[in-house]
Amino acid sequence: MNIYKSLLTLSVALLSMHPNPESNDGSFVEHKKCEDEKRASYFTLDLKKDEKIGNVFSRTISFKGEGFTEVVHRVGGTGIYTVVDPNPDKPAFTGVFRYDGRPEISNKVEISEHGKVCRYDGKEITNTDGSGVLFNSFIWGTPPADLHPGDTWTVNIAQPWELGGPGLQTVSVMETDQANHTVRLKREGKGSGFFDNDMHQLMVTTKDGKTVKMDITPGDSHWTGYTTFKNGLVISDELVVTRPVTLTSDGLKFTASQREYILLNEMPANSL
Repeated sequence: MNIYKSLLTLSVALLSMHPNPESNDGSFVEHKKCEDEKRASYFTLDLKKDEKIGNVFSRTISFKGEGFTEVVHRVGGTGIYTVVDPNPDKPAFTGVFRYDGRPEISNKVEISEHGKVCRYDGKEITNTDGSGVLFNSFIWGTPPADLHPGDTWTVNIAQPWELGGPGLQTVSVMETDQANHTVRLKREGKGSGFFDNDMHQLMVTTKDGKTVKMDITPGDSHWTGYTTFKNGLVISDELVVTRPVTLTSDGLKFTASQREYILLNEMPANSL
């Protein structure tokens, strides 16, 4: 099929759906352009070559229940991104990441498909992180063109990700500041099954002092949190997920609750 003919047919079909198709003064085109620019101001990157972007972040995982001592894992650190290629559709960075208590890591990071795909030193992966330096369409979907407080959209997260199993998520617009290209969103969703890179076993200390390795069977998960974007960059982000879990080992069985939360904030890149 001729691609130019297909585009022409699509354009005619779209115009026929406009409530005032007889108007040929360009107002419909200008209106759509204005809506796209509004969305772009919130989620489109505006980077400069050699610019540095700083993040500080933490993650906590807790298992709590009767019959064993609460198990808690914590990790935190910083990431410094230096812009190598400021192309908003396919930005590239050199990243230096330090998780406290662990060796420093350096990578070349290339991001495409509106944050959905990452390449670390040339190795391509789907970006299933719960948070990060910039907007990720895998987690956030495609926002409507014209955003107002109270607007919502639904995202089908089709595979396990950092803080949830496959499921549906509702995104709500809490605040917009078009002059400063800033939007604050709330995300809330439910999923089932294991998370991406999830723990399948857990070492617990029973109330009588025994250490036991137990298998984890997860229940359905629920997550919610707030995120602020400015020009496609994450300024602040927090997310909490909870779910029931069953722990079993050789006739021993515990019913427990698990919660995880992540915190990520922009920080001055020269503060380290």
